[in-house]
Amino acid sequence: MPKDLKMIPEVSGQVVFSITGDSQDTGLMLLQRLYVMLLSDPQGPYRDSDGGATLLRFLEGANIPADSIMNTYLALGCATAVSMLDDIDKQNIESFTGECENGVITCTLVLVDGTTVKGQLNG
Repeated sequence: MPKDLKMIPEVSGQVVFSITGDSQDTGLMLLQRLYVMLLSDPQGPYRDSDGGATLLRFLEGANIPADSIMNTYLALGCATAVSMLDDIDKQNIESFTGECENGVITCTLVLVDGTTVKGQLNG
């Protein structure tokens, strides 16, 4: 049975990691999975994807580029992250987008039931 590692708290505050076992696909859990896909290497011991356009590949330790360029990277990275999910996860997602404004990245996940979850990635 797969295990989920919860990293995103329900409310603002300290992040406490916990292994929760098989978890219901809430918006927060799906957002967390998408962050992992968006920000980690898609090829390695745990995944063997064709690579795609993950954000990590674009940045490779560089400074955050201008917002307009970053938004292009985010559009490609978000689409690739969704494509790497399991089919059952993809069926729950209406859209996953990212926007960079003044160097702050806001990711928005919209589920098919209308639930919207947003998260910020601050550099």
